[in-house]
Amino acid sequence: MPCRSDGCRRPEVYTDSNRTLQSGSELPGNADALDGRGRLHQHARRVSSDRLPVRNVRRANASDAAAIERFAPGLWPAAESSDLAVFVVDGSGAPLAAMRLRHAGERLEVERLAAPSTVVARRLVAFAERTARAMKIQELHLRPDATSSDGAAALGFRNGTRRVSGRWWHRVLDHLENAGVPLLRDGSASLDQTLYYRGIWAAIALLIGFGIIPLAVFSPGDVTLLHVVVPAIVCTAGTLFALWQIGLIVQAARRGSRGLVALTILAVAAFSVLAVGGLFYDRALPSLAELWAIYSGDEELGDLEIATSHDGTTLLVDGAYGVGSADLVRRALDSNPRIRRVVLAGPGGRIGPAFEINRMIRERKLATHVETGCASACTIAFLGGTERSISPTGRLGFHQGSFPGLGANDMFESNRDMRRFLVASGVTPAFAKRAIDTPSDEIWTPTPQELLAGKVVNRINR
Repeated sequence: MPCRSDGCRRPEVYTDSNRTLQSGSELPGNADALDGRGRLHQHARRVSSDRLPVRNVRRANASDAAAIERFAPGLWPAAESSDLAVFVVDGSGAPLAAMRLRHAGERLEVERLAAPSTVVARRLVAFAERTARAMKIQELHLRPDATSSDGAAALGFRNGTRRVSGRWWHRVLDHLENAGVPLLRDGSASLDQTLYYRGIWAAIALLIGFGIIPLAVFSPGDVTLLHVVVPAIVCTAGTLFALWQIGLIVQAARRGSRGLVALTILAVAAFSVLAVGGLFYDRALPSLAELWAIYSGDEELGDLEIATSHDGTTLLVDGAYGVGSADLVRRALDSNPRIRRVVLAGPGGRIGPAFEINRMIRERKLATHVETGCASACTIAFLGGTERSISPTGRLGFHQGSFPGLGANDMFESNRDMRRFLVASGVTPAFAKRAIDTPSDEIWTPTPQELLAGKVVNRINR
């Protein structure tokens, strides 16, 4: 991945005496972390890198021997060997944990391990596991006397063996360790490199998390529980991941910067947290709540009233369209085959049921009429009539489509399709454009003359 300026340069973690061993190694991130001579050097040319991949883990040298002997007597090898090396985790000015690794043939073995806590020990074992993975060794071995049996179990060893996965995602995580930006914890990379990586990850997580909601909203078919649960999980996970990356950027700033730079990063991070939280509150929650309302039956929009005239030729449909509204209209039409006209009234509602009602009216070649007011989704049903009329006091109201939590960009395709539908229903393109250009929080109420000119209605009954 590209880096800006010199942000990809890793902090030095080897002593000068080790730099001459960087020509080849089987360890991820260092050309000769075990040894640069003999068999290991020849076998190690398969892997190339230039720095140790794990934060605060480095190869020990002779100057560390005395410190290691103080907390782990006998861990420092008595004699040099081309297959043996000691790695340490530094504390305040001196090593606080150490591990002795031996490579023999196709076997990598932890001979000794001493650490003040399980957390530190796991860091060393994780390093050994990455080493084995780079060497294409499938098992990491632990000598019986390397640590206690309880300690071995806590480190993931069973009967002295720990399986080493070579799956692609483990190699990706190893690469991130090499870059000094572990996925879920602070690393050793510089602030600009950390900001570069984690900023991109946070942006991608938010893009996926919030992008899945429109996919659920506009997916074909009925809304199921999966349409609610999957976007909720993905969006929540993406938001939390982004917030976590922001926190890790703050940690990197505290680790590598002081003064005004650190304060600036902290202020920007606080603003970013508020922005992400506001985005989740303003966009995700309303959309998910609306999807849940649709799935649970639209109790607030289920007030459609349906009646037939005394002579059985006219169907009166009044109210907002909910999930079950189309079924109500269908049953009424099936029960009254003499119906020839549908009188519509209402503020709108769900466009899905409105399109179904439109199709039923069109297939039965029924006329539509508005006596009072018909707005938003109600006009979709109205346009299904073969003959469309309004009374002198009747009004039709138009605006572009909307969905809670979704913006104009999210609704662009839907509103473009709505314009095409209007034109396909016989409405003039100019009228259709004006209707769809009206914001969703406004209503355009054309005059009777505009409705006639736009071919929305065929006549006005006086």
